[in-house]
Amino acid sequence: MAVWTVFEPEEGDAARTTLRWADGFVFVPERVSWSALLLAPLVLLRHRLWLAFIVYVLAQGAVIAAILVLDLEDRAFALLLVANVAVAVGLPGLRRAKLVGKGYEEAGCVVAQKLEAAEQRYFDARLGEVAVARLPLPPVGGARINAAARPAQAVVLGLFPEAAR
Repeated sequence: MAVWTVFEPEEGDAARTTLRWADGFVFVPERVSWSALLLAPLVLLRHRLWLAFIVYVLAQGAVIAAILVLDLEDRAFALLLVANVAVAVGLPGLRRAKLVGKGYEEAGCVVAQKLEAAEQRYFDARLGEVAVARLPLPPVGGARINAAARPAQAVVLGLFPEAAR
């Protein structure tokens, strides 16, 4: 199961009533991006993380320059993978920082296997709260439960010791 952080755009009340209201939400998976291990610059560009891409290119250029200037062995080129691992692990944080900078606010977290299931669970819970909060509950059968009808000494179920011992 994956954890998804939900971000909601800060919009006026008029925009919240439109049919496109749910399209503004962004779900960020809180997991390692396996595709970024090999294709880190492309993943950064796909998510439009321009500043992170520039820092990545400069860091990789500095590592290559250090390898060539210091005349390190060919195995030293494995150091180039360190930046890819950093991008793969830090991608959710980079995406969250970008969304907060663009004016989104964190609306909550959802645990689900896939994006569609996360969206379904989040909107069911969110819209369910609104529907329940606005509608009062009808009385159930009109009968009240009398507190004196309970036994004075209830039996404890489970592995708990009884109070008399």
